[in-house]
Amino acid sequence: MKKILKTAGLLIALISIVTFSSCETTNLELTEDPNALPETAANPDLLLNKVQTEFAVAMQSFGTVGAEVSRLKYMFGRSYQDDAYSASTFNGTWASAYAVILKNNRLIAPIAEEKGLTKHIAIGQVIEAYTIVTLVDYFGDIPYSEAVSTTNLTPKLDAGRDVYAAALSLLDKAIVNFNATSTATPAIDFYYDKNWAKWIKLANTIKLKIYLQTKLVDPTAITKFNTIISSGSFIGTGEDFEFNWGISNSNPDSRHPLYIANYTPSGIEDGYQANWLMNEMKNGKTAQDPRMRYYFYRQVNTVPVSEQDLRCTVEPAPAHYAAGGYVYCRIDSDQGYWGRDHGNDEGIPNDRQKRTAVGVYPAGGKFDDNTFRAINGLTFGAAGGGITPIVLASTVDFWRAEAALSTGGTGDARAFMTAGIQKSLTKVRGFITRDKTAIASFAPALSADTNYINAVTDKYEAATSNAERLDVVITEFFISLFGNGTDAYNAYRRTGFPRRIQPNIDEKADGFIRSFLYPADVTGTNPNIKQKAKVTQRVFWDTNPETGFPFGN
Repeated sequence: MKKILKTAGLLIALISIVTFSSCETTNLELTEDPNALPETAANPDLLLNKVQTEFAVAMQSFGTVGAEVSRLKYMFGRSYQDDAYSASTFNGTWASAYAVILKNNRLIAPIAEEKGLTKHIAIGQVIEAYTIVTLVDYFGDIPYSEAVSTTNLTPKLDAGRDVYAAALSLLDKAIVNFNATSTATPAIDFYYDKNWAKWIKLANTIKLKIYLQTKLVDPTAITKFNTIISSGSFIGTGEDFEFNWGISNSNPDSRHPLYIANYTPSGIEDGYQANWLMNEMKNGKTAQDPRMRYYFYRQVNTVPVSEQDLRCTVEPAPAHYAAGGYVYCRIDSDQGYWGRDHGNDEGIPNDRQKRTAVGVYPAGGKFDDNTFRAINGLTFGAAGGGITPIVLASTVDFWRAEAALSTGGTGDARAFMTAGIQKSLTKVRGFITRDKTAIASFAPALSADTNYINAVTDKYEAATSNAERLDVVITEFFISLFGNGTDAYNAYRRTGFPRRIQPNIDEKADGFIRSFLYPADVTGTNPNIKQKAKVTQRVFWDTNPETGFPFGN
């Protein structure tokens, strides 16, 4: 994970002016870095380009960590506070949010207002709203009202609730600006290619996220959620909010950060896949998940079998794993799904060309077509031309399912859930065309989608309470979020589901991380930001018990 965040930081420094493509990948070519220019030479297009690309890198970094704590990716380290994550984890991402995204928006505003560039302002407002909401979700109270000031270098913390309100205000202003007449449009729009109707839908969709997120502290939140749904103005199929990475591996390296970490001349350089997710997709239902060959690329058709491969192969399962019936050490005795358990902090053996890699979705890796070829180069599969999914149409369906099962909810939760699954299956299937080397005959038949949805529906129908139904919904939601775990991390703290998620391998590990430590670079320079004592401190919208929830670790 640390390697991935470091890679993302390098991309931040490299990406600036780009050529937009609405096809499979975006061609990222370095010309000028707007942050290296004096403010007197500020160009709204250059500044907005930097806001857009920096936002993508920041969301990838947040999403990677969110995926780790949510078991969508493997987490190294048994203690959330002292081992797996530290006060330095988000130094670069925090700086990116404030010193680039928010700062560049402040530089754009007066120039754009003077020239009537309402679309520049609107895009910046949507991105800023999503950024500050994400900061609250990971850290709690954050600087905002006094942030990015030329005169105040030690801004105070604003309550997370107030920052959420500011985000809603930004989204309202953005909608007005998208609807307003503009004298010129941005040179580049990475996300919707200047389709302002889609941007307006996105602004409303982010409001859906905010309202659902605050349902535990705002009794009117679900009503507000339903009002937007009734308007019909939210993203749907073909309107996913995502960033497309390029395939250049030098000057700059524009490939997906997870691809960079997984596809090197000597194999996987950083990280493992999570045993919980692979097991849930393969063995969690009566039908295997058709997305497995897209999510994961197996380098071998075996699994760790000796202590040299992984110590757990010769050790009994921890008592709490055995008692709970959780997958341990490997998901099967064969077939090559070579991952690790949550919190396993063993040393790293010589398995870089054995462990399972991230596949063609979303990182632009290799489609798993049973070739079982060891990774030994920089252009495997789709050569890194993947995406960072931020808000997908399938996500909205799962939100609707959760809202329907909440107090004041409306609609058919099962129908929303199955619609979300189908959208995810269809989207993921489309990625096989990015891997020009893929043997297409290994793609699961479309009937596999039907079988899988039927298997999930059977579990939903067998549930005897809304809590059990929500467990099924959130489990499927998690699977659909592979590639960006922020919404999984939020859903887990908000609902406590999935209940059958793999616990930390160390039963005595500290309680589950409810918010992250403030970056050391900030607490070391700003006396108004005091470091939190423990990571079990909850963000404002999380009113669930501080200890023993969802299961303690």
